[in-house]
Amino acid sequence: MHNFFRALRMAAPFWPSIALAACCSLAVAALWGANIGAFYPVLEVTIHGKSMHEWIDTEIENYQQQLNAHSAEAARIESQIQSAPMDEEQRRQLTARLAEVEAERQQAQLKLHSYQRMEPWIKAYVPNDPFQTIALIMAVLIVSTLVKHFFLIANELLVGRVALNISRHIKMRVFEKALAMDRASFANYGMSGFATNITHTTDMLTNGLMAAMGALLREPLKILSCLIGAGMICWRLLLLSIVVAPVVGVMLYLVTKKLKSISRGQLDKAANYNTVMLEALSNINTVQIFRMEEREAKRFDRATQMLRDFGLKFVFYSSLSKPIIEFLGLAMLGTTVVGGAYLVLNQETTLLGLPITDEPLSVSALLVFFGMLIGISDPLRKLSAVYSSIYAGAMAADALFPVLDTKNQIRDPEQPREVSSPHRRLTLEHVDFAYQPGHPILRDVNLEVPFGSTIAIIGHNGSGKSTMIHLLGRFYDPSSGRLCFDGVDFREMRVEDVRRRMALVNQSTELFNDTVAANIRYGRPEASDEEVIRAAQEAHAHEFITTVLPEGYETIVGENGSRLSGGQRQRIALARALLCDPEILILDESTSQIDMQSEELIRQSLAEHRGERTMLIITHREKLLELADRVYEVVDGTLVERPHLVRAAA
Repeated sequence: MHNFFRALRMAAPFWPSIALAACCSLAVAALWGANIGAFYPVLEVTIHGKSMHEWIDTEIENYQQQLNAHSAEAARIESQIQSAPMDEEQRRQLTARLAEVEAERQQAQLKLHSYQRMEPWIKAYVPNDPFQTIALIMAVLIVSTLVKHFFLIANELLVGRVALNISRHIKMRVFEKALAMDRASFANYGMSGFATNITHTTDMLTNGLMAAMGALLREPLKILSCLIGAGMICWRLLLLSIVVAPVVGVMLYLVTKKLKSISRGQLDKAANYNTVMLEALSNINTVQIFRMEEREAKRFDRATQMLRDFGLKFVFYSSLSKPIIEFLGLAMLGTTVVGGAYLVLNQETTLLGLPITDEPLSVSALLVFFGMLIGISDPLRKLSAVYSSIYAGAMAADALFPVLDTKNQIRDPEQPREVSSPHRRLTLEHVDFAYQPGHPILRDVNLEVPFGSTIAIIGHNGSGKSTMIHLLGRFYDPSSGRLCFDGVDFREMRVEDVRRRMALVNQSTELFNDTVAANIRYGRPEASDEEVIRAAQEAHAHEFITTVLPEGYETIVGENGSRLSGGQRQRIALARALLCDPEILILDESTSQIDMQSEELIRQSLAEHRGERTMLIITHREKLLELADRVYEVVDGTLVERPHLVRAAA
């Protein structure tokens, strides 16, 4: 529950809403008990046929007589103690009896005073006619019920606002964490893991927070108001009715413990469900070309079935808490019905030798007592759902906060160093790297790239070319060695300072479901329309944008550019990179999906700007190798220069 309490502490900035919600809960609870207690005068009027005026006069007269009788008896006992000769045992018995009489006298006096305080209000505002009295009380009950529901709605709105704000804040933090997280840590959770946390898990936490800040306070207060009302009628009978509570408490503990483990399993299955769904939909071309629709449907069916099975277990154990709590209410009511009926029917004040009341209970008082216990059953029933939601929310918090607490391996140093812009040289010094310990990808890589030079890197698939790009973009840090700008290690600079100097165009082009102009401007949001068009022209994308696309630069490209061809996507990505005017332009097989004519035009454009920026080109195309000042090949994780592949630039 530690992480769940951390989420609750996030409600501190919203304390006015929480305080107002608590006041609404108090009002709901007070009106809940008062509405049940209001039936007492109705029953008195109905059963005895007296008006409230007559009833209050009778009660005052009755307690005045009791007070006089108790006072007379106390005086007689005091006189007997002082005047009559007696032994110590007799004196002790008389003294004990005197104490009992004094207690009864004080109780009668308290009740007399309470009725005397009520008398002027009743005679001023309550009709003298019995029927009119009942009609008035029922009208007040209807109004108070409406007021109670107003406070209830206000309470739920206030609590819901706070819970949803906390949930939104956590969603934003998880999303921001995913954006800033290093690639190695990101891989531990995966896209489906983050999708589950941002959607399903935060929804579970929201429900738990709403239950904790709303019903968990409101429902016990309603129970407390009924207990107070029942205790005012006969507190000893109330104690007798709750003897089964400890047994029910143990049963609830066992059920909620089981719910905790089921909630944890449900989160795991939800993550697996998202993984299967996202994999199939994101690889839809592969699924369809290999005719695996049925296989993926079966995988998804198994994932949803496991999620359903865990959901059914959660429903089963959640539903168990309802009969347990209702058993508590029924046991309390049953004990009271048996004991109370015995006291009323026989006009007794003791039960099994135990003193229960100071005077016999009236039928009206016992019926209202029953009503108070029945009034406890509804909030008890709701509490069962509250506990289920809270435990599910606790499991959600235990899944979310470890993500938020994850230390980012790629972060700014405490005292970052500055490097002039543009830099003079980029160096890789004795760089080793492995994604998994014991399986090196790069070994002792050394490279010096003066600013403005063009370097081509070749090598077979899996040799480590793209891994070098990952290190240059500081998506990872090397296992040993270092990458430097002008002799300053990347790790001694701000991450933003390293990345702002670079632009990347890779083979798996990444576009956003927005306009062409917005995708190009993503490289520099403040760029003007003229600058966007110029970048598109340099990437030889302007022609197809204005002649082929239906709305030109305002054409929506679809999810990840799905409405464009591969070549069109790559040229837009190249325009985005050129718009940044980076110090280092990295082209990772960026012309692999472009026709030969477009590639030649792009090669000419890059050639025109040689020397203005550093270019790192990963390619197998000979035309692009012509641009290179030096060509290197990655062989078994090492970098080998290939001078014979260098040609003069056209």
